[in-house]
Amino acid sequence: MKTVAWRKLFSGTAVTMATVLLLASGCQTPLPTRGTKTSGFLKDYSQLKPGGSGRAKLVYTDSAADFAKYDKIIVDPVTVWVKGDSRLAKLPQKDVTALVTYLDATVRASLKQDYQIVDRPAAGVMRLRIAITDGKKANVALNTLSSVVPVGLALDLLKLAATGTHASVGEASVEAELTDAVTGQRLLAAVDARAGRKVIASGNFTAWGDVKDAYDYWAKKLQQRLTELRKR
Repeated sequence: MKTVAWRKLFSGTAVTMATVLLLASGCQTPLPTRGTKTSGFLKDYSQLKPGGSGRAKLVYTDSAADFAKYDKIIVDPVTVWVKGDSRLAKLPQKDVTALVTYLDATVRASLKQDYQIVDRPAAGVMRLRIAITDGKKANVALNTLSSVVPVGLALDLLKLAATGTHASVGEASVEAELTDAVTGQRLLAAVDARAGRKVIASGNFTAWGDVKDAYDYWAKKLQQRLTELRKR
């Protein structure tokens, strides 16, 4: 039975279907990873609940907060919160610095479309704290190989089914909190982790491209979420 199953898996029809599925899913929106890990950055996670489809893995929103009264925001410098098992701990400092710089710039560019970025607490000011809690660069050569070679495609689909993540792609994890800059009241909090898609589908051929896609995604989602809350 196993032999028959493997023959079917590696048959031309199966591989062709695999290729179609990978390409059909080819937007650059990164995939959520399975499982949820917290780093300790947020300290109190008791308010956070599973976010569901299209949301972060864990989320909290203060339902009583008046988001319309905020028109300014303090964006604290992005930090790195490394636990003992974090893959960030093994990265060269130059790579970590590049990731921090990219996420910080991306978030600021997104938020300044709707808010004045300031550096002092006052009425109508929120404060945003973000930590990079994990990250892994893609193996571009293996990712490309498993995107075009029939055996690689088949094995990648097996890994996707088993783990929810493609083979050899980049991964990123962050935690974030938005508070009232004066009172410290928590307004929003989130924990999320994302992984890249196949290189053919995403068109992303750089080692850190999947991670940067995740950062772009989070910056845009934060902007969209705040827009929704201001109109609530």
